[in-house]
Amino acid sequence: MTKKWHFAFILFFITTLLVGCNGETESDNSAEVNQKENVESEENELLYVNEAYGISIAQNADWTFESEVVSANLNVVLSHNKLEAIISTVSADRTFEEIKQELKSGAGDVEVISEEGHTLSYKSKLKNAVRTDVYFKEHNDSKNLIIIFMSPNSEYEQAKPNIKSLLNHIN
Repeated sequence: MTKKWHFAFILFFITTLLVGCNGETESDNSAEVNQKENVESEENELLYVNEAYGISIAQNADWTFESEVVSANLNVVLSHNKLEAIISTVSADRTFEEIKQELKSGAGDVEVISEEGHTLSYKSKLKNAVRTDVYFKEHNDSKNLIIIFMSPNSEYEQAKPNIKSLLNHIN
């Protein structure tokens, strides 16, 4: 039970951090954001689409849509067994270096596993460690994507194919 609370706390903390990190305001986007559709067609099935942010995720049997939160940024949560993914938008003005520093300082006592290019991987130093992999993806002129995967560290090797699969399905 404690493991679930730690995992839920980390998920909530990272989502809150990403939402709060961007101080920009969006005017009149609420009407556009409400146009989110879960489109299913024979030709092009999508797991998730948000036209206002220009994001779509192709149907993927490994993943299920959990939730969408819109404030100054978009945050989409997907899951696969014990693996969670958060896809967040950030201002294109923000660099990945800035975001990495905020994530590392806000995550508390963690061990950085790797930090190269547009990726950052770290794990908590808890008894039941949670591994976090962060990917930065340039998206459009105004927004970039931060894709965060969290899984129990002990199950990371089994989760790797699902992570790669989802990364290949995000447009």
